[in-house]
Amino acid sequence: MSKTAREYDELTYREARRQAIRQMVDGYGEAVVLQDEHGYWGLYYFYWSQEPPPEARPHWMEGPLPDPAAFRPPYEVKTWLEENGYETFQNDLD
Repeated sequence: MSKTAREYDELTYREARRQAIRQMVDGYGEAVVLQDEHGYWGLYYFYWSQEPPPEARPHWMEGPLPDPAAFRPPYEVKTWLEENGYETFQNDLD
C-alpha cells in the first residue's frame, strides 16, 4: 500500500468531509471522494442512514482513479464486498 493510501485509510470522517470534492449518501452509508496529485480516492463509511461519528475511519477505500464519477454509491460497494467474501457491515452506532 502506498504512503498516500495508508494516509487516506486512517483519515477520520471529519477530515474527509472537510477535504471532499464529492459525497454520495444513501441508506447504507456515505462515500467521500477526495483528490490529490495521484487521482481521486473514494472513502466509504457504512453507518446506514446515520452520519458517521466524526472520528470514524473508513470501512473501505478505493483509488486512485482518474475520474471522480467512477466511484459507486455505498450500497453498490457494500453489496460487492459481501458478494466477494468481505464482512457484512452492520450499523456500527446501534
